[in-house]
Amino acid sequence: MRNFWDYLFKEWLRQVGEALLLAFLVTTFIFTTVGVVGNSMNPLNGGALPAGSVSLQNGERVFVPKYETWLVRFGLTQWRRGEIAIIKPPEGTPNAVAQFPILGFQFKAFFIKRIVGVPGDEVSIREGQLVLNGQPIKETHITSLITPYPDNFPGACYRDGRLSHIIMQQGTPFALDELPDYLKDLPGMMMPPSSNDPAYPSPPLELQGERCVVGTLKIAPDHYFVMGDNRTIGGSEDSRTFGPIAKDRIAGRANAVWWPPISRDEAGNTRLNIRSLPIPPAFRQP
Repeated sequence: MRNFWDYLFKEWLRQVGEALLLAFLVTTFIFTTVGVVGNSMNPLNGGALPAGSVSLQNGERVFVPKYETWLVRFGLTQWRRGEIAIIKPPEGTPNAVAQFPILGFQFKAFFIKRIVGVPGDEVSIREGQLVLNGQPIKETHITSLITPYPDNFPGACYRDGRLSHIIMQQGTPFALDELPDYLKDLPGMMMPPSSNDPAYPSPPLELQGERCVVGTLKIAPDHYFVMGDNRTIGGSEDSRTFGPIAKDRIAGRANAVWWPPISRDEAGNTRLNIRSLPIPPAFRQP
Protein backbone atom coordinates (compact mmCIF):
# COMPACT_ATOMS: atom_id res chain seq x y z
CA MET A 1 0.00 0.00 0.00
CA ARG A 2 2.82 2.42 0.81
CA ASN A 3 4.32 1.84 -2.63
CA PHE A 4 0.97 2.66 -4.19
CA TRP A 5 0.73 6.01 -2.38
CA ASP A 6 4.34 6.84 -3.21
CA TYR A 7 3.61 6.09 -6.86
CA LEU A 8 0.40 8.16 -6.78
CA PHE A 9 2.21 11.15 -5.26
CA LYS A 10 5.35 11.05 -7.39
CA GLU A 11 3.77 10.19 -10.73
CA TRP A 12 0.47 12.06 -10.50
CA LEU A 13 -0.17 14.44 -7.63
CA ARG A 14 3.24 16.12 -7.63
CA GLN A 15 3.31 16.54 -11.40
CA VAL A 16 -0.22 17.93 -11.51
CA GLY A 17 0.55 20.23 -8.58
CA GLU A 18 3.74 21.50 -10.20
CA ALA A 19 1.89 22.15 -13.46
CA LEU A 20 -0.87 24.07 -11.66
CA LEU A 21 1.67 26.10 -9.67
CA LEU A 22 3.58 26.97 -12.83
CA ALA A 23 0.36 27.97 -14.58
CA PHE A 24 -0.59 30.17 -11.61
CA LEU A 25 2.80 31.92 -11.58
CA VAL A 26 2.73 32.49 -15.35
CA THR A 27 -0.80 33.93 -15.45
CA THR A 28 -0.21 36.05 -12.34
CA PHE A 29 3.20 37.53 -13.14
CA ILE A 30 4.01 37.00 -16.84
CA PHE A 31 1.01 36.89 -19.17
CA THR A 32 -2.59 35.78 -19.53
CA THR A 33 -5.34 35.94 -22.13
CA VAL A 34 -8.85 37.38 -21.87
CA GLY A 35 -11.90 36.71 -24.01
CA VAL A 36 -13.95 39.57 -25.46
CA VAL A 37 -17.67 39.42 -24.65
CA GLY A 38 -19.98 42.01 -26.18
CA ASN A 39 -19.40 44.91 -28.55
CA SER A 40 -18.40 47.83 -26.30
CA MET A 41 -14.99 48.03 -28.03
CA ASN A 42 -16.38 47.52 -31.53
CA PRO A 43 -17.61 50.84 -33.01
CA LEU A 44 -19.55 49.03 -35.72
CA ASN A 45 -21.50 47.11 -33.07
CA GLY A 46 -20.97 43.71 -34.64
CA GLY A 47 -20.49 44.73 -38.26
CA ALA A 48 -17.52 44.00 -40.49
CA LEU A 49 -14.40 45.91 -39.47
CA PRO A 50 -12.36 47.86 -42.04
CA ALA A 51 -8.72 46.95 -42.62
CA GLY A 52 -6.42 48.44 -40.01
CA SER A 53 -9.09 48.89 -37.34
CA VAL A 54 -7.99 48.11 -33.77
CA SER A 55 -11.53 47.43 -32.61
CA LEU A 56 -12.34 44.24 -30.73
CA GLN A 57 -15.10 41.86 -31.73
CA ASN A 58 -17.18 39.50 -29.63
CA GLY A 59 -15.42 36.13 -29.24
CA GLU A 60 -11.86 37.33 -29.83
CA ARG A 61 -9.13 36.73 -27.25
CA VAL A 62 -6.50 39.30 -26.33
CA PHE A 63 -2.97 38.91 -24.94
CA VAL A 64 -2.34 40.64 -21.58
CA PRO A 65 1.27 41.09 -20.27
CA LYS A 66 0.78 40.76 -16.52
CA TYR A 67 4.25 42.03 -15.60
CA GLU A 68 3.12 45.51 -16.71
CA THR A 69 0.40 45.44 -14.05
CA TRP A 70 2.97 44.84 -11.32
CA LEU A 71 5.22 47.62 -12.61
CA VAL A 72 2.26 50.02 -12.34
CA ARG A 73 1.28 48.78 -8.88
CA PHE A 74 4.84 49.28 -7.63
CA GLY A 75 4.80 52.84 -8.99
CA LEU A 76 7.53 52.22 -11.59
CA THR A 77 5.30 53.29 -14.50
CA GLN A 78 1.67 54.17 -15.19
CA TRP A 79 -1.00 53.33 -17.71
CA ARG A 80 -1.14 55.62 -20.73
CA ARG A 81 -3.96 57.35 -22.54
CA GLY A 82 -5.25 55.30 -25.43
CA GLU A 83 -4.30 51.90 -24.02
CA ILE A 84 -6.95 49.19 -23.85
CA ALA A 85 -7.38 48.11 -20.24
CA ILE A 86 -8.87 45.02 -18.64
CA ILE A 87 -10.77 46.40 -15.65
CA LYS A 88 -12.69 45.13 -12.66
CA PRO A 89 -15.72 47.47 -12.39
CA PRO A 90 -16.45 48.87 -8.93
CA GLU A 91 -18.65 46.83 -6.61
CA GLY A 92 -22.33 47.59 -7.16
CA THR A 93 -21.84 48.80 -10.72
CA PRO A 94 -24.60 47.69 -13.11
CA ASN A 95 -23.51 44.48 -14.87
CA ALA A 96 -20.46 44.07 -12.61
CA VAL A 97 -21.81 40.61 -11.82
CA ALA A 98 -22.49 38.41 -14.85
CA GLN A 99 -24.25 35.07 -15.20
CA PHE A 100 -22.49 32.10 -16.74
CA PRO A 101 -24.36 30.75 -19.79
CA ILE A 102 -26.35 27.52 -19.36
CA LEU A 103 -24.90 26.69 -15.90
CA GLY A 104 -26.42 29.85 -14.46
CA PHE A 105 -23.96 30.65 -11.66
CA GLN A 106 -22.81 34.25 -11.19
CA PHE A 107 -19.27 35.61 -11.40
CA LYS A 108 -17.56 38.99 -11.26
CA ALA A 109 -17.11 40.24 -14.80
CA PHE A 110 -14.10 42.01 -16.32
CA PHE A 111 -14.67 44.92 -18.71
CA ILE A 112 -12.45 45.88 -21.65
CA LYS A 113 -12.25 49.66 -22.11
CA ARG A 114 -9.92 52.31 -23.46
CA ILE A 115 -8.12 54.65 -21.06
CA VAL A 116 -8.92 58.22 -22.14
CA GLY A 117 -7.92 60.13 -19.00
CA VAL A 118 -5.01 59.65 -16.60
CA PRO A 119 -4.42 61.19 -13.13
CA GLY A 120 -4.51 64.98 -13.30
CA ASP A 121 -6.37 65.15 -16.62
CA GLU A 122 -9.46 67.31 -17.00
CA VAL A 123 -12.15 65.30 -18.78
CA SER A 124 -15.52 66.26 -20.22
CA ILE A 125 -17.82 64.84 -22.91
CA ARG A 126 -19.87 67.45 -24.78
CA GLU A 127 -22.42 66.31 -27.36
CA GLY A 128 -20.45 63.09 -27.75
CA GLN A 129 -17.13 64.91 -28.19
CA LEU A 130 -14.34 63.99 -25.76
CA VAL A 131 -12.66 67.12 -24.38
CA LEU A 132 -9.34 66.49 -22.66
CA ASN A 133 -7.52 69.27 -20.80
CA GLY A 134 -9.61 71.82 -22.65
CA GLN A 135 -8.91 70.40 -26.12
CA PRO A 136 -11.37 68.42 -28.27
CA ILE A 137 -9.85 65.03 -29.15
CA LYS A 138 -10.08 63.85 -32.76
CA GLU A 139 -10.99 60.22 -32.17
CA THR A 140 -10.99 59.24 -35.83
CA HIS A 141 -10.63 55.57 -34.83
CA ILE A 142 -14.26 55.95 -33.74
CA THR A 143 -15.76 58.81 -35.74
CA SER A 144 -14.65 57.33 -39.07
CA LEU A 145 -16.92 54.38 -38.29
CA ILE A 146 -19.89 55.79 -36.36
CA THR A 147 -21.45 59.03 -35.19
CA PRO A 148 -21.19 58.88 -31.38
CA TYR A 149 -24.36 59.31 -29.34
CA PRO A 150 -24.43 63.00 -28.30
CA ASP A 151 -23.88 62.23 -24.63
CA ASN A 152 -22.93 64.94 -22.12
CA PHE A 153 -20.85 64.15 -19.05
CA PRO A 154 -20.64 65.06 -16.26
CA GLY A 155 -23.88 66.93 -15.81
CA ALA A 156 -23.64 69.20 -12.78
CA CYS A 157 -26.72 70.81 -11.25
CA TYR A 158 -26.55 73.64 -8.74
CA ARG A 159 -29.12 74.87 -6.24
CA ASP A 160 -28.40 78.19 -4.52
CA GLY A 161 -24.87 78.01 -5.88
CA ARG A 162 -24.13 74.60 -4.41
CA LEU A 163 -23.75 71.30 -6.27
CA SER A 164 -26.91 69.26 -5.67
CA HIS A 165 -27.01 66.60 -8.41
CA ILE A 166 -24.66 64.86 -10.82
CA ILE A 167 -26.05 63.60 -14.13
CA MET A 168 -24.34 60.46 -15.36
CA GLN A 169 -24.36 58.59 -18.67
CA GLN A 170 -27.31 59.32 -20.97
CA GLY A 171 -29.07 61.53 -18.45
CA THR A 172 -29.22 59.46 -15.26
CA PRO A 173 -29.35 61.89 -12.26
CA PHE A 174 -28.05 61.28 -8.73
CA ALA A 175 -28.56 63.55 -5.72
CA LEU A 176 -25.33 64.02 -3.78
CA ASP A 177 -26.81 62.45 -0.65
CA GLU A 178 -28.00 59.43 -2.65
CA LEU A 179 -24.86 58.55 -4.57
CA PRO A 180 -24.10 54.82 -4.69
CA ASP A 181 -20.84 53.76 -3.06
CA TYR A 182 -19.02 53.48 -6.39
CA LEU A 183 -19.67 57.20 -7.06
CA LYS A 184 -18.77 58.57 -3.61
CA ASP A 185 -15.44 59.97 -4.85
CA LEU A 186 -16.99 61.73 -7.85
CA PRO A 187 -18.01 65.07 -6.22
CA GLY A 188 -14.41 65.60 -5.09
CA MET A 189 -13.28 65.41 -8.73
CA MET A 190 -15.84 67.93 -10.00
CA MET A 191 -14.17 71.18 -11.03
CA PRO A 192 -15.82 74.46 -9.96
CA PRO A 193 -18.38 75.72 -12.47
CA SER A 194 -17.07 78.01 -15.18
CA SER A 195 -18.65 80.56 -17.51
CA ASN A 196 -17.39 78.34 -20.33
CA ASP A 197 -19.51 75.40 -19.19
CA PRO A 198 -22.39 74.89 -21.65
CA ALA A 199 -25.91 74.44 -20.34
CA TYR A 200 -26.91 70.80 -19.93
CA PRO A 201 -29.45 70.06 -22.68
CA SER A 202 -32.84 68.78 -21.54
CA PRO A 203 -32.10 68.03 -17.87
CA PRO A 204 -34.49 65.60 -16.12
CA LEU A 205 -37.83 67.15 -15.19
CA GLU A 206 -37.11 67.06 -11.44
CA LEU A 207 -33.99 69.21 -11.99
CA GLN A 208 -35.35 71.89 -14.28
CA GLY A 209 -35.54 74.39 -11.44
CA GLU A 210 -31.78 74.14 -10.96
CA ARG A 211 -28.85 75.47 -13.00
CA CYS A 212 -27.49 72.45 -14.86
CA VAL A 213 -24.29 72.58 -16.92
CA VAL A 214 -21.93 70.16 -18.61
CA GLY A 215 -19.06 70.21 -16.15
CA THR A 216 -15.52 68.82 -16.04
CA LEU A 217 -13.82 66.16 -13.93
CA LYS A 218 -10.24 66.48 -12.73
CA ILE A 219 -9.07 62.89 -12.42
CA ALA A 220 -7.80 62.13 -8.92
CA PRO A 221 -4.39 60.56 -8.24
CA ASP A 222 -4.28 56.82 -8.95
CA HIS A 223 -7.53 56.97 -10.94
CA TYR A 224 -8.28 56.57 -14.64
CA PHE A 225 -11.18 57.55 -16.88
CA VAL A 226 -12.16 54.74 -19.26
CA MET A 227 -14.59 54.54 -22.18
CA GLY A 228 -15.62 51.98 -24.75
CA ASP A 229 -15.13 52.66 -28.45
CA ASN A 230 -18.75 51.78 -29.24
CA ARG A 231 -20.23 55.20 -28.42
CA THR A 232 -23.73 54.39 -29.69
CA ILE A 233 -26.60 54.67 -27.22
CA GLY A 234 -26.20 51.88 -24.68
CA GLY A 235 -23.08 50.67 -26.50
CA SER A 236 -20.68 50.94 -23.59
CA GLU A 237 -21.01 50.99 -19.83
CA ASP A 238 -17.92 52.87 -18.69
CA SER A 239 -16.69 55.77 -16.53
CA ARG A 240 -19.73 57.78 -17.61
CA THR A 241 -21.73 55.23 -15.58
CA PHE A 242 -19.41 54.23 -12.71
CA GLY A 243 -16.95 57.14 -12.61
CA PRO A 244 -13.14 57.04 -12.83
CA ILE A 245 -11.70 53.74 -11.63
CA ALA A 246 -8.93 53.22 -9.09
CA LYS A 247 -5.54 51.99 -10.29
CA ASP A 248 -5.86 48.67 -8.48
CA ARG A 249 -8.97 47.84 -10.52
CA ILE A 250 -6.97 47.68 -13.76
CA ALA A 251 -5.95 44.05 -14.19
CA GLY A 252 -3.76 44.63 -17.24
CA ARG A 253 -3.40 46.02 -20.76
CA ALA A 254 -4.58 44.25 -23.90
CA ASN A 255 -1.75 44.61 -26.40
CA ALA A 256 -2.67 42.13 -29.15
CA VAL A 257 -5.42 39.92 -30.54
CA TRP A 258 -4.24 36.33 -30.92
CA TRP A 259 -7.46 34.33 -31.40
CA PRO A 260 -8.98 33.44 -33.75
CA PRO A 261 -5.88 33.60 -35.99
CA ILE A 262 -8.05 33.71 -39.13
CA SER A 263 -11.34 35.56 -39.50
CA ARG A 264 -13.99 35.62 -42.22
CA ASP A 265 -16.04 38.65 -43.27
CA GLU A 266 -19.66 38.71 -44.45
CA ALA A 267 -18.55 38.27 -48.07
CA GLY A 268 -16.74 35.07 -47.18
CA ASN A 269 -13.25 36.52 -47.53
CA THR A 270 -10.64 35.38 -45.01
CA ARG A 271 -7.85 37.44 -43.48
CA LEU A 272 -5.15 37.12 -40.86
CA ASN A 273 -6.68 38.24 -37.58
CA ILE A 274 -3.59 38.29 -35.34
CA ARG A 275 -2.84 41.97 -34.77
CA SER A 276 -1.41 44.44 -32.29
CA LEU A 277 -3.56 47.02 -30.49
CA PRO A 278 -1.61 50.27 -30.79
CA ILE A 279 -2.55 53.57 -29.18
CA PRO A 280 -4.68 55.64 -31.62
CA PRO A 281 -3.04 58.81 -33.02
CA ALA A 282 -5.34 61.05 -30.93
CA PHE A 283 -3.78 59.76 -27.69
CA ARG A 284 -0.13 59.39 -28.63
CA GLN A 285 2.14 61.41 -26.40
CA PRO A 286 4.08 64.24 -28.11
